[in-house]
Amino acid sequence: MNPADDLARKIEAIRRMLADDEPAALRSSYLADPSQGRTVLQGSTAPALVPAWNQHPTGLWVPGSAAQSPAPIDLMAVYLTAEEIYGLTPPADYTTRQLQRIPLENVLRFCALVLTALAMPGTSARDVDERFANDLLQGRVRDRVLNLLRDNTRRFLVPQAFMLLARAAVQMSPDTVPRGTQPGDLVGALLCISQTMGHHPDSGPTVIADQPGPLGREIIANQHFNHTWSVSGVLARYARRWLELPAEHIAETGVVDLSQTYEDCTGVRLEELAAVAGYIWMRTVQGTFLLEHAELAALDLPPERLEGVLALISNDLTGMREAVQREQPQQLTEWSFNPFERWPVIRLAGERLLTLDPRHLVNRAFGWLPIWDIKSPPPGHTKPPGHKKLAARAEQTLRHFSEVYVSEVLHHITQDASTARRVYDDAQLRAAYSAEGQRIADAVIDYPGTWIVIEVTTTQLRREAATAVPDESQIEDIDKLIEEIDQIDATINALRQDEAALTKAPATHPRRFQPLLVLPEGFPVNPVTLTVIRERARYRGLLQQTDTNPLEIADIEELEMIEGIQETSGPSLLEILRSKNAGTLRNAGLREHILHGMGLTPPKPARHAALFETAMKPLFEALPPPTEQAPAT
Repeated sequence: MNPADDLARKIEAIRRMLADDEPAALRSSYLADPSQGRTVLQGSTAPALVPAWNQHPTGLWVPGSAAQSPAPIDLMAVYLTAEEIYGLTPPADYTTRQLQRIPLENVLRFCALVLTALAMPGTSARDVDERFANDLLQGRVRDRVLNLLRDNTRRFLVPQAFMLLARAAVQMSPDTVPRGTQPGDLVGALLCISQTMGHHPDSGPTVIADQPGPLGREIIANQHFNHTWSVSGVLARYARRWLELPAEHIAETGVVDLSQTYEDCTGVRLEELAAVAGYIWMRTVQGTFLLEHAELAALDLPPERLEGVLALISNDLTGMREAVQREQPQQLTEWSFNPFERWPVIRLAGERLLTLDPRHLVNRAFGWLPIWDIKSPPPGHTKPPGHKKLAARAEQTLRHFSEVYVSEVLHHITQDASTARRVYDDAQLRAAYSAEGQRIADAVIDYPGTWIVIEVTTTQLRREAATAVPDESQIEDIDKLIEEIDQIDATINALRQDEAALTKAPATHPRRFQPLLVLPEGFPVNPVTLTVIRERARYRGLLQQTDTNPLEIADIEELEMIEGIQETSGPSLLEILRSKNAGTLRNAGLREHILHGMGLTPPKPARHAALFETAMKPLFEALPPPTEQAPAT
């Protein structure tokens, strides 16, 4: 076809597209008003009622004018499997056969390399995925993975898969392999694990009511495992709960000095634990997850004190193998990594220390886990007299100061002054409502037209519940929370009947009530857990009055996010809770609503800076002074 004929054919096709498809009757029934920017239907001059359509992340096409607020499913990422990447399903024993031909140290170093990269402050999981896809894969396989990763909801590197690979290697990989052995396929072994993760023969009911079911158990364990705390927040809370508050309240009945108790029960001082763990963590997030033991000698600690700390937080390969083998089969799920959490530092041959995942190291030294050392002292250390009672008092002290810390955050959020009280704590509530048998919440906040009624509980998911063991542990743990909700409900009833007993001023208008359950140590809040908790509360007749909003659950870090928002004159706690209840993430966690529903980027609370310095002071003091360079001549 010559160029002139081809051009004529294209012009005719355009004419038919623009004019010929419009019926004659329609053409004579209206006047067209063409204008710039006004969309018309293809093949006609009829204006489009909906000028633009956008594809929602779920795949649904919606009008362009419709706000695309995220739903809980939009916050989930889906990992790539071996079948998607290779185009075939690997044999069931592929991982085992590969690990038997790879030295254990090689597997652990591979896992640590990726887990450290994913844990770097401010890192982008997408960037890490692309980097390692380019480093680990080749040819068409690499191209396929990079194309799949163009979907922002897909993930290549999954922390759970690396922890499962490390656990499997501890069980199957030898220390060394015979010379001439064909190296195992480490990446293939990893992807084979991701192929089988989450496959269970009985998924159970898919409609969530008052029981989570097998699928719900997996979702709860998934969120618990993948939840990441802000390191600065963990260190700030450590400084306040473990160091400052015990010193300030040591004269109170039942309070023990946590620092002294830790030393009495372990032979190690908290300052030494902070210095050693803080140094290893600092070097890890700088990219050095494998340290020479001699590097720690630079710390200003006697060798025997340094070894005392390492005995608590590290284990060698033989010890790790024994610990994994001791795990009870009925307790072992795809979320069970207890030995790696207890000993986040692994001793390798040649006096080297490997940190598998820096998240576990921070939790081990600065979170709740040091209380475990007090309750279960190292075998070589003599327990102090009355150890069992002392350990119980220490745990109760930590729980008490967790609640005190929440109260401090609430006061910071509201910035109430003595002349205009906003937060009423437990003491004021008990003085106001002292009838026999009256149950009282831990705090209430007075907002215009609304009371926020708060119960704080340090209840945590037991190991069985956090790792999706198929028993009743999750529902039993949830039922413990229902007892705390009962206290919120009783306090709401007392306020509803006589709020003047608390405020010393007559009520001038009806109030609404916002129940808020605060779990300082965290709880996986998602559509499954919120539905189950609200349903079980409904069966008990709790929080069912028309003046009561749905129950919300928050952890301490979410409250600190709101504290930072308040310091920058952002929306109040009540405004945030109201917008969550009205938004598409009403059944997700408060953190997800703040970050994704409201699009906020909360700054760290101002007080964190001083607390961070307090937590890291032992490290700063133990570090060698900087070397002064001689002046140039």
